[in-house]
Amino acid sequence: MSTQFDQKSKLILQDRPIWKGIVSLALPVFLANILKTVHDLVDTYFLGQVDDPIVATQMQSGISLTWPIFFVFIAFGMGLSVAGNALVGQYLGNKDQVNAQKYATNTIYVSIILGVLFTALAFFVGPLILKLMGVEGDTLKYAILYIRIRAFELPILFLSYAFQSIKRATGDTTTPVLISTFAIIVNIILTPVLVLHFNMGIAGAALATLLAHIFMLPMLLYFLVKSKKGLTVSFKVSHINIPIIKDIFKIGLPASTGQSIQAVGFIVLQAFIYSYTEAVTSAFFIGNRINSIIMFPVSSISAVVAVYVAQNIGAGNIKRAKSAVKQGILMSVSFMAVGVLLIMPFRRVLVEIFTHNPDTIMYATEYMIYVGISLPFVGIFQNYLSTFQGSGDTNFSFWLAIIRLWAFRLPLVAGFIYLTDLGPSGIWLAMLISNLLAIIVGTYFYSKVKFLPKIRLARQS
Repeated sequence: MSTQFDQKSKLILQDRPIWKGIVSLALPVFLANILKTVHDLVDTYFLGQVDDPIVATQMQSGISLTWPIFFVFIAFGMGLSVAGNALVGQYLGNKDQVNAQKYATNTIYVSIILGVLFTALAFFVGPLILKLMGVEGDTLKYAILYIRIRAFELPILFLSYAFQSIKRATGDTTTPVLISTFAIIVNIILTPVLVLHFNMGIAGAALATLLAHIFMLPMLLYFLVKSKKGLTVSFKVSHINIPIIKDIFKIGLPASTGQSIQAVGFIVLQAFIYSYTEAVTSAFFIGNRINSIIMFPVSSISAVVAVYVAQNIGAGNIKRAKSAVKQGILMSVSFMAVGVLLIMPFRRVLVEIFTHNPDTIMYATEYMIYVGISLPFVGIFQNYLSTFQGSGDTNFSFWLAIIRLWAFRLPLVAGFIYLTDLGPSGIWLAMLISNLLAIIVGTYFYSKVKFLPKIRLARQS
């Protein structure tokens, strides 16, 4: 292992103060998240600049409706990356680099195979799900076109998730960010060219994302195979290890399944939202894009907290792992609170950048208020999930995701829709309440985490 790797390991396992190490590792992830959100906002903006405002709203609505369907499929890639992060990180914390490399290699294999499988599923099943949601007319046409084009990026996307989890497990948060930054910049450049200059509309937005991933692929492969720092993998059939793959699924499947079931719940939620008007769906889409700006620091910090938890559990340093979680929560809540206070007074101005539809502006402005109130609590939620993932206790991730959406949010949404006359406000209120209730459940689950290495199970296989 390189000197740089040893320095990263020392930072995670020994250096103090812990918060300073978390911030230093989170900073590259933070910058990548900024660029990712800029891309999402660019996507939304240029679709909103299409000459016909009705068509623009339909295309924005179409992307919003496809998101939870797409998430059903990518959830499995994300779940496998959770397993890679936890197992590779715990082995590295235990100074077992040989097994860390074996698990990294097999995580890559599984990710590529599932990516190919889910490409076919997304292409053929995605349109059927959209129809079951009640989507129709031109919005349905745009949504199907979008999801079918983006389906072809899934093998590369799954590979990138595995790559990021392996690199982050070593403490290398910079390399994944550099590659993601390249892809995002390409995407940002291509989007206006394809959407407006070539008049491709929503197809141009989807194609820009697909091409960006294709351009990113050679870089991923180079750093996986030829990198002189951190772990590398070797693409040989003989390196496929069934017991290791079983270990990966044992940790990754609960996280994957939980996120997929949650995504199905978001499909139901989107159907509820779409039952009002396309303006409400578009408002939900735009509001989420803007609120994601506030999520920058939290998503970055929570990703690094998972690494701290994994490596310190592997090293047997439970006290330090717990301390990293507490400091991650404190920083996340603080950043969220400041972000909400800064952005809420300007929410209407921000919404008007992306749409000229007065109904969409009204609904999105209101939606951002409800979400803004709950965002500090979402910071706690994200760090709980990272703790469960880094510790390998992904059953807690599974149940927390399921309970928040299926036990709390969707019943509340249905109740507000059918038992009150609040309209879309009832949906926004249900989301706020479900986020608050999820923190109570998450706190209970956190008290049950034993912070025991999961690599012991792997050694017995």
